[in-house]
Amino acid sequence: MKKTLHYYTFTLVFLLGFVFSFAQNLPYIEDFENADNGSYSFVSNGKLFKIESSASADYAQGTFRVQGNYPGTGWNGLAIDNKYIDNDGAAGFGVNPSFKIKSEGFNFTSQNFYLFLADYNLQQFPLIMPAPITINGKENGTVIFTALYIPLNALMTNGYVQVNLKNINGMNYSNYEINELEISTSNPTNYVGLDAFTWTEVTPPLPTIWENGVWSDGEPTATKDAILRESYTHNLTAKSLTFEANVVVPSGIMYTVVNNVDNPSNQVVFENGAYLIQQNDNAINVGNISFKRQSKPIYRLETLDWSSPVFGQNIFALSPKTLQNRFYRFNENTNAWVADVNENDVFQRGEYIAFRAPNNFNNYGEGAAKIFEGTFTGIPNNGFVSRMLTKNNIGNNAVGNPYPSPIDLKKLIALNTNLNISNVFVWTHSQPIVNGEFTGNNWVIYTDEMGWSDPSITSTAIGVGQGFIVQAENKLPAPLPMQLFFNNSMRVSNHEVVSYKHNEDDKFWLSLQKDNLSLNSTLIGYKEGSTKMYENSFDAEPMQIYPGIYSLLDQKEMSIQGRGSQFDLKDRFKLAIKILTPGNYTISLSKANGVFAQGQAVYLIDKETKTYTDLSKENYNFISDKGYFTDRFEIVYDSSLLHVNELNERNKVDVYTEGKTIFVQSSEKLKSIKVYNLEAKLIKTVSSINALKTSVVMNTNATVLIVWIELYDGTKISKKIIVK
Repeated sequence: MKKTLHYYTFTLVFLLGFVFSFAQNLPYIEDFENADNGSYSFVSNGKLFKIESSASADYAQGTFRVQGNYPGTGWNGLAIDNKYIDNDGAAGFGVNPSFKIKSEGFNFTSQNFYLFLADYNLQQFPLIMPAPITINGKENGTVIFTALYIPLNALMTNGYVQVNLKNINGMNYSNYEINELEISTSNPTNYVGLDAFTWTEVTPPLPTIWENGVWSDGEPTATKDAILRESYTHNLTAKSLTFEANVVVPSGIMYTVVNNVDNPSNQVVFENGAYLIQQNDNAINVGNISFKRQSKPIYRLETLDWSSPVFGQNIFALSPKTLQNRFYRFNENTNAWVADVNENDVFQRGEYIAFRAPNNFNNYGEGAAKIFEGTFTGIPNNGFVSRMLTKNNIGNNAVGNPYPSPIDLKKLIALNTNLNISNVFVWTHSQPIVNGEFTGNNWVIYTDEMGWSDPSITSTAIGVGQGFIVQAENKLPAPLPMQLFFNNSMRVSNHEVVSYKHNEDDKFWLSLQKDNLSLNSTLIGYKEGSTKMYENSFDAEPMQIYPGIYSLLDQKEMSIQGRGSQFDLKDRFKLAIKILTPGNYTISLSKANGVFAQGQAVYLIDKETKTYTDLSKENYNFISDKGYFTDRFEIVYDSSLLHVNELNERNKVDVYTEGKTIFVQSSEKLKSIKVYNLEAKLIKTVSSINALKTSVVMNTNATVLIVWIELYDGTKISKKIIVK
């Protein structure tokens, strides 16, 4: 017999003659007296619920179902009754029974219920000891709330304790809309009975429809479904979303949907910079949607490094004018790209494919760079995604953002702590190719402790369709698979992740520029936990030594280097410089945090010119020949270190002019001389000198020249002179 009236219909008659009718659902107490004994389901107030037993890791927990074999052993909240749910047939110590009550086709809230808890000998809890239980409210498999409850003796009636969801540890869980109530016990519980299940049906609101420029029932919300019958050019939040017309979502607009997105047969296009975010990992999308992505302006020989936000997109079809042997996957075993894409291959979820620009794009120097626009068409990816990783080499694995929205890199790393992801590499298009080589380093690197190697990046958001490389340090023991997991918790909009916590650290970035173009940057920092030894959480080697600037750690090039837990005024370290083309170059302190933003000097020593510059006050300009230099530049912080022997000339070299003749003499044999003008153009070369002095006759008008001198002991020196 049920204890309350559960459904009222009120009729309000207003003075103006209007009549309104509305329904209100009230709590319903199910005591199972009308349920069939032994049944795995029950009908309550005309609604069907199912009872599901959860598997036990220890012994058989018995099967949960309606129990009616022991009259007088139930409790309906007011009096003894005869039926309830229990796990008859439980056997063995340490079973920890668990079961679910699931509604069929509707949501509900639960206010309270009564539990009978006992061990294998039917000794009751909490009479003999506490027996904590865990209560999970779920919707379509997604956990909506979790509550830990410890029953008290004082609340027991006929062996039952009341679980009041309105107040568990000061929290009210009775208003959460769910379709699954899961109850899990702890040791040494073996037997569970449930009675007086109080619940309230949730009547879903009617969907609101966008048509003719208005919503039929107000704007949608996270609890109200939306239907679009024409394009909607504003941000949108809805419980579910259905497209009933062709829709174009413009750039800058974000649709946030709790559950599923359905597009039965319409043309739905999200322009470049428009996002779709979903929250329920278990939501299943239906129908194809197109997402456009645009590149930076690129030339024919440049590559795009993309992943797909949808499932079903053919790889070759994304860029049909790219030669088919110019699509690549990254091989962790060889740490190299391999052209192994076939014509029927589609983008897998979270897969990173690199491909060259269309073959009709301009080459360098033959026209302007072009923007490539690719369109991904398929079912939008949502929820749990995993990618298999390997560590047969150094652990570099190519993966990609699988969603039609940005993801937060920090959340991705946090979700996969077992892999110990040390470095993340993202390819940019900042450096062009000259004579078959990149003029700078296009890889930017991220470590979770230090941040990005590029000072211009202040966000941990990875964009839609962006491929990247993660370096996994931990190789899990067999047979455990190395899997990188994604889920909706890491999905964000660009404006949600605009900065990261590293701003307060003591660190700075050095950048190398040529002709006002930054070739790359290197990050040096001092942070708790770092040392002057290599640690994968703080230090990052470049993917490849492209032209640019790097700090050195035990003669290894570093794009990011932690130098200790605290700033050390006496610290010093060398820099490595790779130069592809001779010319004028600049080293600058491009960004500073912590003590370096407060005026701490950063001295750059140039051992070839025997000079130093405080980069906190000015940039350092120099001329360099092509080459790789690891012993020319050094960083110190203490001015007293500027007077040590390395600033004294190791080899006396004099350069002077008489008319149009340049004279060079040295205490060490001369190997070669190169003469540049101030535009860094090479105008004279003398090789294989093998003498202590030489002369060079210039056929030029009065001007300022740079003389680059190389000695046989490896010393390189530049001098500025005037030819009259």
